[in-house]
Amino acid sequence: MSHSKDNQYRLLERHEFAAQCRLRAAGSLARISIVRNLTSDGCAVECIPANLQRGDTIYLQFGSVGPVEGRVMWLRKGMEAGIRFEQGLHPAVFDRLLYLAHRNRVLSNDPMELKDDAVALRKTGHRMAAC
Repeated sequence: MSHSKDNQYRLLERHEFAAQCRLRAAGSLARISIVRNLTSDGCAVECIPANLQRGDTIYLQFGSVGPVEGRVMWLRKGMEAGIRFEQGLHPAVFDRLLYLAHRNRVLSNDPMELKDDAVALRKTGHRMAAC
């Protein structure tokens, strides 16, 4: 791990990928967002609600995993946010999400929902999140 200013406080390695998730801020409806990287303690997401604020509680659904409660730690208003999970992901769940994200990337270059069934992925096609 490098020691640049951007990641000097980062304790866990980020795994970069693009996958769909459902993001719901407290008191609002869920929307499709894009997970750009993941650690067992948090993630970065794009296509966030315009009214999301630092410190807000959100809930993420990664395919069949979730809801996972998190808190907004940083954001680029209306664009992307860094989320810290209230409880870290179990290592087996984290490994499964990484496996599904890698497999989805092999099946398509578009961000896809993290589903366990490869046949279902092919049937649903490629749905991009509309930011």
